[in-house]
Amino acid sequence: MISKSIKKSFFNEKVIVDSGLVLMTIMLSACSSSTTPNYYTLAPKVTPIVSSNVRVIEVLPVGLPDRLNRAPLVVQNNNGQSKVLDNERWTSTLSAELRDGLSAGLQQKLGAVDRYSSGMTGGKVSYRIATDFSRFDIIYNHASDKYNRAVEISVAWIIKREDPFKVLSEKTNPNTTNTIHQFSCRMSFTQPVLNDLNKTQDVVNASTIGLSRVIDAVAASVNMVDEKRIMTINGVTCS
Repeated sequence: MISKSIKKSFFNEKVIVDSGLVLMTIMLSACSSSTTPNYYTLAPKVTPIVSSNVRVIEVLPVGLPDRLNRAPLVVQNNNGQSKVLDNERWTSTLSAELRDGLSAGLQQKLGAVDRYSSGMTGGKVSYRIATDFSRFDIIYNHASDKYNRAVEISVAWIIKREDPFKVLSEKTNPNTTNTIHQFSCRMSFTQPVLNDLNKTQDVVNASTIGLSRVIDAVAASVNMVDEKRIMTINGVTCS
């Protein structure tokens, strides 16, 4: 006969095993029922500049405030309150999205190669582009049961022309950029979110349009340096 102590031990072990199985089932059920995140990317659309002579650019990693530099989208209201949307995400951190989008857009716009990501060596005239986004904020203003949304963008960039065949000692001409090997610009604007239906895709579309506007301005300033002439770019201040 099996002793009472053995029966008791067997019973306790069975209870523990059964409890473990129940707990595992609950955990698996919770995991399977959790919300799958939605992923978005910035894919700017630009029109190439046919007359561009720029062939090599170098788009450096962009500057971005830490509060925005993450994969989940961050939205805020006019009171400065921010909310992180854990289930609405960029495919990478926002700074990486901006750099990749800026690089792809400028390559298409200028017909150039980005040597930063291509591994191209020196020996050719190139334009190094350093960009800093002090703002790329998604603003939600809630009023009268309706969301008024916009993307607030403030960006500055520096273009440095590197010519391995050019002597850097030239006379300065105030009407040209012959001896300006470093050129800086900045712009700020509000990109409204269309189709105000409180959908994240609308916000992503507005962000893409905003980045496309930045690409157009940066490309125009690169051409300005390349062509050694000063011109006005709408909404952009350069020096």
